[in-house]
Amino acid sequence: MNNQNAPTRSVLIVDDIEDNRILLERSLVSAGYRTITACDGAAALSEISNRVPSIVLLDWMMPGLSGLETLKAIRENYTAARLPVIMCTAVGEEDNVVEAIEAGANDYVVKPVSLPILRARMSAHLSQSDMVSNLDNEKSEAKKRMAQQMRRLMEARSEG
Repeated sequence: MNNQNAPTRSVLIVDDIEDNRILLERSLVSAGYRTITACDGAAALSEISNRVPSIVLLDWMMPGLSGLETLKAIRENYTAARLPVIMCTAVGEEDNVVEAIEAGANDYVVKPVSLPILRARMSAHLSQSDMVSNLDNEKSEAKKRMAQQMRRLMEARSEG
């Protein structure tokens, strides 16, 4: 399932296990995504501060900042609609899923990750992010038009 917008999409893959990063990276590159990788939470936050990706795939159990701590740091600056985060982890206990969602994760997949399911979920979250972005743009344009109309009305009143 190839996302038509994938070439413009960048995916930040955050996992402390290199083989996991390589597997996800190969799959996503073959689907047309641009990938960025980070081996821990601090590196992920650094990457995001340099250039915001379209979506983040975040492991839970990592040395240093855990995936959950990294997620909370991301949510201090980016809403779930602005920067979707999918937790990709071996931790599949119900309490962990709930905790991640409550902390701001958009979705949660358990390892071993089904790549077709992951790509489908990514596509859904990216589409939702696009819709929010489009609504924000439309809102901004509407405000500009309203301000222009107000200026014209005020000018017409002062001339009349």
